[in-house]
Amino acid sequence: MTGAAAVWVLIAAGNGSNFALYSPSLKSVLGLNQQQITILGVANDIGENVGLLPGIACNKFPPWALLSVGCVFCFLGYGVLWLAVTQTVIGLPYWLGDD
Repeated sequence: MTGAAAVWVLIAAGNGSNFALYSPSLKSVLGLNQQQITILGVANDIGENVGLLPGIACNKFPPWALLSVGCVFCFLGYGVLWLAVTQTVIGLPYWLGDD
C-alpha cells in the first residue's frame, strides 16, 4: 500500500521529466538568462539524485510521515513555481548571480 502511495507522490512530483516544459516560462517571466536556467536544471538533477537522506529517513520514520513530508514539499515547490510563472509574486530572489 505505501509503495503505491510513494509511486503516486513520485508521479505528482515529476520535476525531472517536466523541467524542460516550464523552464522557458521561468526564463521569460523572471528574466533569467540561459546560464541561470542551466544552474537551476543542475540543482534540480542533484536534488533528485541525493538519496542518502531519504534512505536514512525511511529507516527511522513511518511511511505515512515520509509521504506527508513529500506531499507538502511537492505542493510548496510547485506552488512557488506557479506563483512565479503567473506573476503573482514579483522579484523572487536568485542567489547564484545577477548576470
